[in-house]
Amino acid sequence: MLKSFLELNPSIEKETETEHINLKGLWSDGSFMCRFEKDMDFSPLKEVYLPPELSAIYHSGEKKLEVIYAPFSPDVPFFNRKFKINIGSKTFECSFSKCSESLQFFATGFKEIENQSKTFYRNLRYFRDYFKPESAPKGAAKFFEGKIPISFWIEGDFDNDQTDFIDLVKHINFYMKFFDRKSSEILIFLPEEKEKEYELPCFNKKDNFPKEINGRNINPVILDLLQIASDTSNVRLKYIFYYQILEYCAYYNLNEDLKRKLNNIIRKPDLIDKSDIYSNLIVEEFKNYFKANDDKQKLEILINEYVDYEDIKEEINCNKKYFTETLDFDGGLKIKPILKEGSDLDNPPRDIIDSIIKRVSNIRNALVHMRESRENKVILPSKRNNHLLLPYLYLIRRLSENVAIKYD
Repeated sequence: MLKSFLELNPSIEKETETEHINLKGLWSDGSFMCRFEKDMDFSPLKEVYLPPELSAIYHSGEKKLEVIYAPFSPDVPFFNRKFKINIGSKTFECSFSKCSESLQFFATGFKEIENQSKTFYRNLRYFRDYFKPESAPKGAAKFFEGKIPISFWIEGDFDNDQTDFIDLVKHINFYMKFFDRKSSEILIFLPEEKEKEYELPCFNKKDNFPKEINGRNINPVILDLLQIASDTSNVRLKYIFYYQILEYCAYYNLNEDLKRKLNNIIRKPDLIDKSDIYSNLIVEEFKNYFKANDDKQKLEILINEYVDYEDIKEEINCNKKYFTETLDFDGGLKIKPILKEGSDLDNPPRDIIDSIIKRVSNIRNALVHMRESRENKVILPSKRNNHLLLPYLYLIRRLSENVAIKYD
């Protein structure tokens, strides 16, 4: 029985000791293992598949997906919840019910390897303490008193290809939250991919932190946006918040030419006597200014006015190779490089700021509108895309910070 289980789950590593068998890599998870005596009856593992993306057990013979939940009191509101969900041409029956013998089997053999687990040990620690109270922490017996080991069961016409679990679980999560905001969510653990390492730029990386800072009051709206951008952990949201700073400043920014014209008007010695005439001139100047500048042009004017190449040079230099490559995002959007291979950063292209503005805007459009311009190309909300965004996030952060400091 153990042999067929290992064949169905090739990621599992079997270690044989004098009196025990250790199974490592269950669910492709290295944070724990299961230890069993050699003479154990392994029949509970018959036709059992452990999907790495879920804390769940798939009973392939019965076509049932058992999502590992926790020991709960039968008095909780969801305990007797049962429902059917139709996805496409398939119907699945969902319910909370007592856990399987297979789950109890894994729980009794459960043993932590790492002190922490990103997958919460697939919830097995709770079941181990429930089924083995003699080895559980003090007070566990009282805590589990009157509780029943619960799993969330999904039964239906599963395909032989287990990859359909993720799509199904996403649908179930959505509809459970749609009808009950307090409903628990089935966690999905996407496989870890080896990602490129980017260097975190720092304005004072080569110098000591300044002994005195010549600070100035920053617009409170901009200050709040900077704070929320710093507080959030979501890469896409961070990027959008920093871009909103640029949008805000671009909308209200008056370029030097307009400022000069307005100053010339308000300095007229007969301004008070002919206020109706001069007020109309001011309105016309504003009208012409906003008519001649769309949002894109305003952004270009703002950044060219407030940002120098030296302000962002370190952001580019830290991850120079990244900015010499074409970025292919999941979803089809491609961002062309802003530098050529071997470019000398001390003598950058004259239009580098304009190139950066264009690419920063393209990324923002794809994040906000889920498409860039009229093209059917997007940046999907994938983990890979979030990581791929990082150097441009560092760059737009420095752009927005420089504008925030200098913006009047």
